[in-house]
Amino acid sequence: MRPTLAPGDRVVVVRARRLRRGDLVALRDPRDRDRTIVKRVVEVDGDEVTVLGDNPARSTDSRVFGPVHRNRVRGRAIYRYAPEGRRGRLDR
Repeated sequence: MRPTLAPGDRVVVVRARRLRRGDLVALRDPRDRDRTIVKRVVEVDGDEVTVLGDNPARSTDSRVFGPVHRNRVRGRAIYRYAPEGRRGRLDR
């Protein structure tokens, strides 16, 4: 998710009733249910969400695994709390 997030960043995730284009979301990886990934919403179509990484050249996202069902979305990432030097709100 560079440049928005870097390896080791820790984020606060809140439940989201409504997803909108541009939201940064944490979701269950469709390829590995035990893994959580963070991607940006680019399209919401009914119960499906299309997500892309902020670094398309190196991201595994809906271009690889297709749209994901909304029930895979854990919530919206809203704040980076670690590392201390990068703390702050994650804007859309």
